[in-house]
Amino acid sequence: METPQPKPDARAFARLLALAGALGVAVALVYLGFEYSMEHARHWLWHTLPGGSPSWWQSVAIAAVGALLLGLALRFLPGHGGPHPADSHGPLAASDPAQARPRVVASVLVVGFIGLSFGASLGPEGALLPAIGLMSMLAARAAGVEGRASELIRGAGLGALIAAMFGSPLAGVVPLLELVPVQPGAAMAMLVLPALTASSTAALTLQMLSVHATGALPFTYDHFRPVHLVWAVLIGVLAGFAGLQLERLVRLLRPATLRIEQRSVVLVSVIGGVVLGLLYALGGESVRFSGIPELLHAVSDTNSAWRALLLSAIKLLATAWCLAVGYRGGKIFPAAFIGGTAGLALHLAIPAIPVEVAWGVGMAGAMATALGTPVLAVLIVASIESPAMLPLAVIGVVAAHTVHLLGDQLRALDGEAAA
Repeated sequence: METPQPKPDARAFARLLALAGALGVAVALVYLGFEYSMEHARHWLWHTLPGGSPSWWQSVAIAAVGALLLGLALRFLPGHGGPHPADSHGPLAASDPAQARPRVVASVLVVGFIGLSFGASLGPEGALLPAIGLMSMLAARAAGVEGRASELIRGAGLGALIAAMFGSPLAGVVPLLELVPVQPGAAMAMLVLPALTASSTAALTLQMLSVHATGALPFTYDHFRPVHLVWAVLIGVLAGFAGLQLERLVRLLRPATLRIEQRSVVLVSVIGGVVLGLLYALGGESVRFSGIPELLHAVSDTNSAWRALLLSAIKLLATAWCLAVGYRGGKIFPAAFIGGTAGLALHLAIPAIPVEVAWGVGMAGAMATALGTPVLAVLIVASIESPAMLPLAVIGVVAAHTVHLLGDQLRALDGEAAA
């Protein structure tokens, strides 16, 4: 006979939801302030200061100066910018409760701001997630929330950030079910409702301020043909394979950067900046920064399949290099660029593939494998692409995730053979 689970205290749960709602508003405002400041700093550094598009040596100089500042910030500021992106354990890497102090939150934001403003080939979520996690712990501590309820508040804060980025409360809730283990006997409402409350208030806050979702794509798709299903599978496999290489490349580069980092975090940062600047000089403005606005530029400016593949490869290397060196940022938008340009290459090689299908499905497939979270990839795609594209994007995600599972299985077999 099963033991009945104790029901949660209604008043305590109501206070938890109220705290989650207030936290959602705070997270949305932090996200908005960070994005606004970063975009203005980036525009000044990469456009106003060099007097237009920077030359190759200006790209190297800007990235190197930023990397020096980043290294000094990592060396001297408390919190070290949060977990190293090459050593953390997934998008929701646990924050150390001992680091939950206002000055550490501010320091983590400063480290992320420096790296992204000076051109890191990463998205803002990886820089903000550690800070929001610590901020959520501070809010829980101030409200006297402890234990499992404190973890729910942390999850609510992280969900609110994702919801603010993509303008969808569900985008902030469902990933938590994919990423956070559910304790036996825990009621699903206890897990979902705080995150749903925070995600909703975050999305509503930005709606009230007339802020649109990050990365919304200005194209429509309204001419479905049965053959597009075949194209979606093909693109999903190619883009999924490309996204899968991101984590492998990070693991390949990390031992070398770690050896330098153990001597001097400032030195590894400066070397990282110089290499990043050279990659930007090679690939041009399309491969700089996070990836979504730049993907639009690449699609309109690229008329060769080889050029599209080159852009995808340079972006893959630049993003992996940033993660291995220690720039704080996320993989969502760079993976979208990598998959989008891989799909674009297929369209240019096979013109029968509609360009919207090529880069729309390609984005979804690469995000699914680069993040290792297919549900999160689908929800992000649902937030930035047209509803008519979503079924094909889901097909692409399934095909890409199958590639991911096969890759894991082959690595396991190789490991057994080596043993």
